[in-house]
Amino acid sequence: MMEFKEGLGWKACYDDERNLYTAQRKWRGAYHLYEIDKEIYEKLGIKERDEDDADKLIMQGRCLFEADDDYYTSPYYTIHDENYHELAPWSGAKWIAEKTDVMNKRDRLVKNFPGLYLCYGTSKADHIRNVFGFSDKEKNKKVDMDTMFPACSISKFVTAICVMKMYELGMINIDDSINNYLHSWKLLTLDGKESDATIRSVLSHTAGIMDGEDAFYGLRLGEPEISLIDILEGKTKYNNRPARSEKSYGTSFEYSDAGYCVLQLMIQDVTGKAFEDAVREMVFDGLELENMFFATPNNIDIFNARMATGYDDEDKPIPGRFPLVPDLAASGLWSTPEDLLIIAAEFIKALNGNSSLLQKETALEMIKPVENFTWTGLGIFLNGDNTLVSKGWGENGQCMMKMNTQKGEISVVMANKNPGVDQAESGIEWLVDCYTYFI
Repeated sequence: MMEFKEGLGWKACYDDERNLYTAQRKWRGAYHLYEIDKEIYEKLGIKERDEDDADKLIMQGRCLFEADDDYYTSPYYTIHDENYHELAPWSGAKWIAEKTDVMNKRDRLVKNFPGLYLCYGTSKADHIRNVFGFSDKEKNKKVDMDTMFPACSISKFVTAICVMKMYELGMINIDDSINNYLHSWKLLTLDGKESDATIRSVLSHTAGIMDGEDAFYGLRLGEPEISLIDILEGKTKYNNRPARSEKSYGTSFEYSDAGYCVLQLMIQDVTGKAFEDAVREMVFDGLELENMFFATPNNIDIFNARMATGYDDEDKPIPGRFPLVPDLAASGLWSTPEDLLIIAAEFIKALNGNSSLLQKETALEMIKPVENFTWTGLGIFLNGDNTLVSKGWGENGQCMMKMNTQKGEISVVMANKNPGVDQAESGIEWLVDCYTYFI
């Protein structure tokens, strides 16, 4: 059993099982943990003594742990006795040490990127944001809460929501062949016949569609625009491999930007609207997402001042500040992390039957493991432990989003640099996982 005394800036404990006395003092970012003796403990808290006396008394003991976080220098701590937590498990020392380790690692990692924007929370009304670095180093322009970053392949999650909304409205059946809904172009097999690949298989990257080598990369602003059908036919340097069902659908997993180009065309053919307009009407408008857009030339003109300049793995700015991305459904989304969190929070609400975005059955269909490929759903990846993952990586940025469907917690990190390595190695995933504990 433990007995406690406390006053302004201090707290002391008597552990009667071990006949042990410990005390902590906290003031203006400084924290100290001491082992004290019975005599000191008994003098603490006497009314006629002032608080300076309490500090002086506690500091007569043996210091176990000290830390400082004065907001002017990097937080640090010193362990004087490695058994400090066992001696005083009631204290805040261990939490302070863990927080300091996390924050110090965070500060080291953020220096690897020109700019970062992080957001963590559970809803539009309940989340925390933080920004670091520059949206444009050459102009000395810092990242702020309005800065927009490339969402890269997180675009696929948003595209999948749009497709499932169409399914819910009876416009399509995701278990039908996608060719039933394509009018301006058809998905063929290698022998030239129409593919029977379903919309579901295209959403889950199991339709046998493969991208060209070094495809979907390097198109610059100012270069002649290329059509979606030319991309699908492999007629451009942007994608030099015709989009075909090269394997029977459902037999292999082939992550494919080209597959999502097929979905982009299907959305246009079925709705009779430009892809970006269809998604805005079916997804963005209902959630009032004003800081999210698909990067058509017109939208780039509108949002240009808020778009973060992209940097390559040598920290050189991308010519034109960022590339042109005609495969909108696959990787053309720009957003703030806050708006991505809002759409993710709404998706979690849909899973619980509390959203106007999607019905519960529709949302659950998206996270149902695909047969033989249990890590993938429809436009989202399944990470076990009630965790959903969507991540993106392009020549001008890297990002990642995780959702815990049980707790409702969402974490989003976006950066304006291609680090040359994946999220696990670059530190983006660490920031998603660990930064949130002590944001």
